[in-house]
Amino acid sequence: MKAKNGVLGGVLLLGGTCIGAGMLGLPVSTAAAGFYPTIGAFLLVWFFMTCSALAYLEVSLRFKGETNLISIAGRTMGHVPKVIAFGIFVLFLYSLMAAYTSGGTTMLAHIIGFDIKGHFHLFMMAILFAAPFALLVYFGTLWVDRVNQILMFGFITAFIAMCVWAFNSGPAVHINSVGESKYLLFTFPLLVSAFGYQTLIPTLKTYLQEDVRKLRLTIIVGGLLPLLVYAVWELIILNLIPTWGESGLVHMLNSGVNPADAMTDYLTKYGEIFLLFEAWFTFFALTTSFMGVGLGITHFFEDALKFGKTSSHRIILVILTFVPPIFYTLIYPQGFLVALSYAGVFASILLIIYPVLMAWSARYVRKLPGVYQMPGGKILLLLTLLFGVFVIVADIMQQMGVFPIPHV
Repeated sequence: MKAKNGVLGGVLLLGGTCIGAGMLGLPVSTAAAGFYPTIGAFLLVWFFMTCSALAYLEVSLRFKGETNLISIAGRTMGHVPKVIAFGIFVLFLYSLMAAYTSGGTTMLAHIIGFDIKGHFHLFMMAILFAAPFALLVYFGTLWVDRVNQILMFGFITAFIAMCVWAFNSGPAVHINSVGESKYLLFTFPLLVSAFGYQTLIPTLKTYLQEDVRKLRLTIIVGGLLPLLVYAVWELIILNLIPTWGESGLVHMLNSGVNPADAMTDYLTKYGEIFLLFEAWFTFFALTTSFMGVGLGITHFFEDALKFGKTSSHRIILVILTFVPPIFYTLIYPQGFLVALSYAGVFASILLIIYPVLMAWSARYVRKLPGVYQMPGGKILLLLTLLFGVFVIVADIMQQMGVFPIPHV
C-alpha cells in the first residue's frame, strides 16, 4: 500500500472515527456553561488528546511491524499492565460498537420505513446494518479508507449545507455566550470520548508505512477536524435552540429523552430541508465512526491473537468484531449502558494514561531506541498524565452526583 496518498485518507479516517453520532448531544451537555467556556474546554481536551496521541505514536514507532496497545504495553510495562489493558480495551471498544450498532440499526429501519417488532426483527435489521461494514473490514484498511473518504465527503457536504441553512434561517435565539463554567466539570469525560482516536494509531502506522512526518501531520490535522466541527456544531445549536426554558437545551438534558431526538423534535420548526440535512449528517457521522472503531478493534484482536493475513483468520477477526456487539445489544443492553456510562474512565485509561506511561517507560526506564520523540520532555508527559487522572476522577464524581449539573 503506498503512503504517498495516505495523509488525506488518514486524516479523514481519524476525524471520522472521532465525529460519531455522540457529538449530536454535545451542545445539550455544555450549553449551560456558555459558548466561549465550552470552546475553551474543547481546546484543552484537544491539546491533551493530541499529546497522548503523539506519545502513543512515539512508543509505537519504537517497535517495527504491526503492533497494538496490548503488545506495546507488554513490552514496555510488563505482563500485568498488558492483561489490564486487554480487559479494559475489550470492554471499551465493544461498548462503542454496541452503541453504534444499536443506533445504526434504528436509523436504518427508519430510513427504509421498517417497523421493528420483536427481537427477531431487531436482529435481522442489525445484521443488515453491520454486514456491509464487516465486509469492508474483512477486505482491509485500503477498502475502509476508500469508502470512508466517500462517507466523509458526504458528511462534510451535509455539514456545510446544514451550516449555511442554519445561519440563514433567521436571527439568533438567545446565544448563551458566557454561562457558568462550573457546569463544564461533568462534561470532560464526554469530551475525552469525543476526541478518542488513539486506537487507530497502529493502523495509521502501517497505512503510512511508518513515515514519521506524515504520521505526525495526520494526527495533528486529523485532531483539528473534529475540533472545528464540534465548535461550529455548538454555535449552530446555540443559535437555533435556547439554553433555558421548557424547550431549551438544559431541559432536554434533564428530560431523560435522547438528546439527539429532543433536538430533532425542536428543529422541525426550521423546515423539512434542514431536517434532511441533519438526517444525512447523522448518518455519515455514525457510519464513519462505526467503521473506524470496527477497523481498530479488528487490528487489536489481530495483534492480541497473533493472527496472520489468511482468509480464515480475517473471517474470525470480523466475527469477533461485529457479532458480539449485536448479540449483547439484543440479550443484555443494560451491560453496555453501564459500560458506556463509564466510557470516560475507559477512554482516559486507554487513550491518555497508557500512552503516557508506555512512552515514559520506553524513554526513561528501558531506554528503547526510537525514531521520534514527542516534544515537551517529562513535563508535558506528566501534565498529560495528570489530565487523564483528572478525567477519571471527574467521571467517578459525576456518577456519584458530586459535580453540579444544570437544572431548569
